[in-house]
Amino acid sequence: MVKRITAEFYTRGKFGKRLRETLDTGNPFLYSKGRYPTKITSEDLPEDYIEIHSRSIWYMTGYLKTSGIVDIGYTWIKENHLFKDDYIYISYKEKLRIEPDEWGLKRYANYDVCICGNDIINIVLAAEKYSHCDTSFARSEIEKERIWLRDNEPEEYARMVGEDRDIFELWIDRGYIDPKLLPP
Repeated sequence: MVKRITAEFYTRGKFGKRLRETLDTGNPFLYSKGRYPTKITSEDLPEDYIEIHSRSIWYMTGYLKTSGIVDIGYTWIKENHLFKDDYIYISYKEKLRIEPDEWGLKRYANYDVCICGNDIINIVLAAEKYSHCDTSFARSEIEKERIWLRDNEPEEYARMVGEDRDIFELWIDRGYIDPKLLPP
């Protein structure tokens, strides 16, 4: 039986009605967009779906589609850590637009999925591999953040990163990256 795999992301578990409530996380069948039950398991997903964990999906195990991405945006804040409060914005339909929000701050307006946390490097590499989209802006912002952390939080930088070099190369060398995302 052919299974229709169409969602941008699936979760192992369902979003509850209360904030950060998760339900049915032991079920082998995934939920489309964290809400809709499917008969799909993680083994049914094609290789362009990568496993993620993020506050954005309430720390459930999730699977993000990384093919068909049209545009990626990235935001970070000046804090004493990398990636925890950073966001990668993904559009599968059109170029991202930046517009003022209700407080006048500039925000991405037309994204399909927004993910935060430690899987950001994997998402960028997977987007390059499976979508061949331009990730240069995200990469340059990640590098700016790494340098800011090095220069402004040296103790945390030493503990979390250590070496003063490109974070993508460093994460690959340390084995933090899913091997299937590495170039041949």
